[in-house]
Amino acid sequence: MKTQQEKMRFIWLAIYTALSFFVIGRWQFPAAAWVAPIFALRFYRDSEKGGRAFLWLWLATAVPTIIAWHNATAIHAFGAIVEPIFFFIMVPVALIPLVVDRLYYRRWTRNGRSPFWLTLVFPISVAAVDFFSASGSPFGTFGAAAYSQAGFTALMQITAVTAMWSIPFITSWFASTAVYVWENNFQWTKISRGVVIFSGVMLLLFGFSFGRLALADAPQQETLIGGFSLPEEGLAATMTLLRDGDEAAFREETAVLHAQQLAQAQSMAQAGAKIVVLQEGAGMGFPEEVDTLLTNAAALAQEEDIYLVLSTATIDPAGEEPFHNVVRIIDPNGEVVLEHYKYGGTQFEGSVSGSGELQTVETPYGTLSAVICWDADFPTAIKQAGEQDVDLLFVPSNDWLELRDIHDGMAAFRAVENGMTIFRQTGDGVSGVTDAYGRTVNRVDMFETENPGAWGNEQMVLTPIGSVDTLYPQVGDAVGQIMFIGLIGLLIFAWIKRKPKDE
Repeated sequence: MKTQQEKMRFIWLAIYTALSFFVIGRWQFPAAAWVAPIFALRFYRDSEKGGRAFLWLWLATAVPTIIAWHNATAIHAFGAIVEPIFFFIMVPVALIPLVVDRLYYRRWTRNGRSPFWLTLVFPISVAAVDFFSASGSPFGTFGAAAYSQAGFTALMQITAVTAMWSIPFITSWFASTAVYVWENNFQWTKISRGVVIFSGVMLLLFGFSFGRLALADAPQQETLIGGFSLPEEGLAATMTLLRDGDEAAFREETAVLHAQQLAQAQSMAQAGAKIVVLQEGAGMGFPEEVDTLLTNAAALAQEEDIYLVLSTATIDPAGEEPFHNVVRIIDPNGEVVLEHYKYGGTQFEGSVSGSGELQTVETPYGTLSAVICWDADFPTAIKQAGEQDVDLLFVPSNDWLELRDIHDGMAAFRAVENGMTIFRQTGDGVSGVTDAYGRTVNRVDMFETENPGAWGNEQMVLTPIGSVDTLYPQVGDAVGQIMFIGLIGLLIFAWIKRKPKDE
C-alpha cells in the first residue's frame, strides 16, 4: 500500500512539473496556475519525509522556471549562467506556502480528514509571499503570480478593487479546495459545506467581474492615434556603430534616422492621426543630434497640428555620464508640455533615474500621461495615473523576442487597476492598445507581423479614451499587506499550537 502511494506521489510531482512550464513565463496559460498547485499540494502532503520532498519540489519547480524564463529577464544580460542561478536560488522562497500548508495539514488533520478552514492557509501564504517578493524589488513586479492570468479579462477586473494580490489568493484557494474535495473522496456529505462556501465566494467574484464588463461604459471619445517602431533590432544596429568606436558614422546614422522618423510621423498625421507615438529610444544620439530632433519635431507638431509622443536617449560623447532616457509630449503649438525621465530598472540599464513622479497634461483628447517601458512594471508608481484620472497613458517601450508577450500582458493590468487606456509602442516586441477594462483594442507583434514599409509595428488605431473610476488608487496594496500580516499570524499560531514533544 505504501509502495503504491509512493508511486502515485511521484505521478503528482510529474504532473506538477509538466504544468509548471505553463504557469508563468513565455508559454503561460491561465488555467495552469489554477491546476498545477493541486498536484504540488498532494505530493508534499503525502510525503513522509518533508526535507527530501522539499528538495524534489525545488528541482521540479526550478527546471520549468529556468526554461520558461530563459532570456526573458534583464538578468540574462549579466551572463548566460547568471539567470538560471538566480531562479534556482529564488525558488525556495516561492515554495514557502507549501511548507506552511504542510505544517498545518500535519498538525490539524485527524483520521485523514482536515477542516475546511485549512484551505485558507495555502492561498494566504501564496499571496503574502508574492506580495513580499515584489514589494521593493528593483525588477518591479516581474514574475508576480497575478500575471499568470494575463488575457483572462474577467478575472483581471478584480484588480480594479484589490490590486494584483487577490489573484494568487483566488487561484491558490481553488487548488487547496480541490485538494480538500479530493482527499475527502468527493463525498458530498463531507464536503458540501466547504464547497458551498467556496462556490458562493467565486460566484460573487465572477458575478462582479462579468457584470463590470457587461456594464462597461462607452469611451468618452475615440481618437485616431498612429505609432511606429524601428525595424527589428534597429536600435541595436545603430548602437553597434557607437560600440565599435565609429562616432562619425553614429552621428550620421542618427541624423538620417531622425529625419526618416519625422517624415513617417508626418505621413501618419496627414493620414488623419491626431497623436503620433514613437518607441522608446527612437531619438537616440548625442546632445547635438537630440536637440536638432526636438527642434524639428516641434516644428512638425505645429505644422501638422498634432501631438507627438517622442522618446529620446541622449548619450554623453565622452561616456562619463549615464544616458538620459526621456519621453516628451509635444503639443500642436510646438511646446514640450510633458517631460518624464525613466525610473524603472535604470540601475541595470545605466541611465539617469527619474523621480518616479508622473506628469500629466490636459488636452482635447483627455488627460494624457507617459512613462517608459519598465516604469509600467511598478504598480504603486503608476497608481498616480489613477489618482489623477489619467484618460490615456503612453508607454513607449523596447523589448526583445522572449519578453514580448510577458511584458505586453503585464501592462494590461495597469490599465484595469487605474481605469485608463494604455497605448504601447514597442521596438522588438508587441505594440498595442488596451482599454480601461484590460481588453485588447489592437495588437501588433513585430516578430509575427510583416510590415509593408520600412518601420516596425505600425499602428493606426481609433483609440478609446476616457478614465473609469476604480478603487485601486485609494486602496493600493492593502490586500497584499493584509495577506502578509495573515502569514505572520499563521506562523505565530502554528508555533503556539505546536505539538508537544511527547505527542
